[in-house]
Amino acid sequence: MSHRGNSLDIPSSWRPALDAARAGGRLLLLGQTDTGKSTLAALLANEAHGAGRTTYIVDADVGQSSIGPPACVGLGRVHAEVSSLDDLEPAAIDFVGACSPVRHLLQTATSTAVMTDAARQHGAEAIIIDTTGLVNGGIARALKGAKIRLVAPDFVVALQQEDEVEHLLAPYRTKATPQVLRLHVSRAIKTRAREERAARRQRSFGAYFADASSVELSRDTAPIENGGWTSGEPLPGHMCAYAEERVACEVLHAERLPDGVFLIVRGRPDPAGLRDLEESFDGTARAVDASSLASLLIGLLGDRGQTIAVGILEDVDFRRRHMTVYTPLGDARMVRGVRLGSLHIGRDGTQLGTADVSGE
Repeated sequence: MSHRGNSLDIPSSWRPALDAARAGGRLLLLGQTDTGKSTLAALLANEAHGAGRTTYIVDADVGQSSIGPPACVGLGRVHAEVSSLDDLEPAAIDFVGACSPVRHLLQTATSTAVMTDAARQHGAEAIIIDTTGLVNGGIARALKGAKIRLVAPDFVVALQQEDEVEHLLAPYRTKATPQVLRLHVSRAIKTRAREERAARRQRSFGAYFADASSVELSRDTAPIENGGWTSGEPLPGHMCAYAEERVACEVLHAERLPDGVFLIVRGRPDPAGLRDLEESFDGTARAVDASSLASLLIGLLGDRGQTIAVGILEDVDFRRRHMTVYTPLGDARMVRGVRLGSLHIGRDGTQLGTADVSGE
């Protein structure tokens, strides 16, 4: 079976998926890492576009993003035949904050749905949804099941070597929708080593931040969306002093939340002191070391909650309630919110580590 503009040896089992793409609708792709999902996504998009369909691709492979930076779900419109997803400019992105969906199932599924809905709003007649290679175990079933419920695809296109994704397809055996299409992996697909995938992420981050600069954001006009920080009532000075005495380290910021207290500290808090605060505030006492905020990847949000850029948190001035962020977004006045990620990233795109600084 041949295909215009592509030298890939396409198995005959792929024909029903190509036919489905030409007819339009929503096609969600499943398959392990290195099974050719991104290649298939480009082929399906070309078929849909060639049939005259307004075609969009949702790139939900947050670890190996082709449309937009890693740690985001990207959306791209197909204006002409593409050789790969890398050919597409992002029409929109939604910040997940991690390069793996593990421990970020809710964010990944939600962002995939948000970008699919954005494609619909742009008048998409065909939407191709690429996903991560996470297919094993209960986590995969939870994530893929949530995506399918939220996205409501017309077709689930399963790429597999043998039967490795059958457990993900089992719930749809007796349902009218989505229709399941089972495809064999092409023998021409090349595998990438873990080191090569990590290097690709670094290049993608590096390219995204290549023209970035430092801007200042006010925490009053750009509150944190997904954490205790800036969502509660600031503690008065005497209560901060009490908390500082209990945890035996400097308290830079403290907030009272409905379920307890949240602190940003300098140093390692005394666990016994945190337990004392839990009794005092009749709830949980959570503390984040301020040093863990440095180089944190964050999403910058617009006035409708949409991701308008990604940034690297460089410094927080707790007294002035300002944040310094390294980002390619030129106008900081556009930012109306911040979503915290769980990656520490250098300006050159190097991943420095992971952290949970949400305070949740």
